[in-house]
Amino acid sequence: MAERNQQQPAGGSNAARGGWLFNMLKGALIGTGAILPGISGGVLCVVFGIYRPIMELLSHPFRELKKRFWFFAFILLGFAVGVLGISRLLKLVLTVAEIPAVWLFIGLIVGTMPSLWQDAGKQGRTKGNLIVGAVTFVGMAVLLYVIKTSPAITFTPSLGMWLACGALWGLGFIAPGLSPSSMFFFLGVMEPMMDGISRLDMSVILPMGVGLVACALLLSKGISWLLANRYGGFMHAILGLAIASTLMIIPLAGVRSVWDVLLYAVCFGVGFAIALWMDRMNKRYEASGLK
Repeated sequence: MAERNQQQPAGGSNAARGGWLFNMLKGALIGTGAILPGISGGVLCVVFGIYRPIMELLSHPFRELKKRFWFFAFILLGFAVGVLGISRLLKLVLTVAEIPAVWLFIGLIVGTMPSLWQDAGKQGRTKGNLIVGAVTFVGMAVLLYVIKTSPAITFTPSLGMWLACGALWGLGFIAPGLSPSSMFFFLGVMEPMMDGISRLDMSVILPMGVGLVACALLLSKGISWLLANRYGGFMHAILGLAIASTLMIIPLAGVRSVWDVLLYAVCFGVGFAIALWMDRMNKRYEASGLK
């Protein structure tokens, strides 16, 4: 007992010092990925280990807030920092360095695929689970291909449009693998959306927030049921969606020289290294009971 008490303070002290910052970093990366074209915020929620807690929060908000208030508070704070911070630079990044940024996030997602695979098979892996994963992979790949090759549609900014955009954004968190930002980009609403968020324009931010929360609350019960009763199939479906969405955003057309290959390889490697570091940190904090 004395030995146990001697060991606990070190781990608990490290968790107390670094846990809140780590959770803010998770939220910031998810917020950044949520608005970057081609990246799914929901996938990042899964790979950073907070997808299930968020689903539980949406299903039982009062109970979960009472139990894990600071955990969600720092995730949300980091998310806000990520969204607001990246929105101020996103237009410039998309103009100057869109392809390197996408390769960075591809590396980040690919680096977390082993953890996704392990998590999907945590309760066993059946042939039916693999079939579900394959079907969702094909379905998502076809959907993204259709979106990518369809003529762009431009909408006039309005209350209804921002509500719909918020709902799509919420769907992207509830159904990991979906990338609403890609849809916004193809529909021609990404630029006015980022402009509104960066200027803290409440006529854009509030309707989107309402749409996001409404969509998440409406679907959360069904997702929670799937996690409780069809875990293997559902998680393999998420894996299929994640792989398809990652493959479909690979910007091969941007490779024009050896220097391009080297630059994109470095960006991919940096993202991959960040993913491995995040996975190690995630396991460390989970083991210490912080998550």
